[in-house]
Amino acid sequence: MNCYQCTDVRLKPIKLETALPAKQCDKCGGTHLDLLSYRNWRENTKPVNSEEEQTTAEPIEATDTKKALVCQKCSKLMLKFRFSNKHDNFVDVCSTCDDAWLDSGEWELLNQLDIQNQLTQIMTAPWQKNLKQQHFDEIKHDQYIKQLGEEDLETVKAFSDWLKDHPNKALIERYIRSNG
Repeated sequence: MNCYQCTDVRLKPIKLETALPAKQCDKCGGTHLDLLSYRNWRENTKPVNSEEEQTTAEPIEATDTKKALVCQKCSKLMLKFRFSNKHDNFVDVCSTCDDAWLDSGEWELLNQLDIQNQLTQIMTAPWQKNLKQQHFDEIKHDQYIKQLGEEDLETVKAFSDWLKDHPNKALIERYIRSNG
């Protein structure tokens, strides 16, 4: 099978992890992963505690193919699934063949983010919806900082936390609305 990105380079068999076979391109460093093999690996391998395993917190340099990729098995376009809002990387997936393409460094990035055992969840609507909600919340937070300033926003947050479980919450809110 040829590389999903380079298209003219043959992929070579590798092991991403113990008992996790994959195929990798020597030219671009991308990795083809059969998701059936991945699921089998995940079900039969005890998850590693990343805090024990990680020795450095150095940033991983992971590339990402911006263009749409074509599955090398069935020739259909692959879907892109963002896996983190903090990184501009996507897992490319062929839903017909149940295969994934990880660009150079993306497996290592998944490991660093401690989501290597959640690859199939990344492709779900709830995961993607959660990422969109987090992004919306970050934008909203930034707008409040821009309008109120960090100090005032912290004061408002502290007041909101105090008010949340206060026994006279409704009375206090009514007072604020009528005396605002």
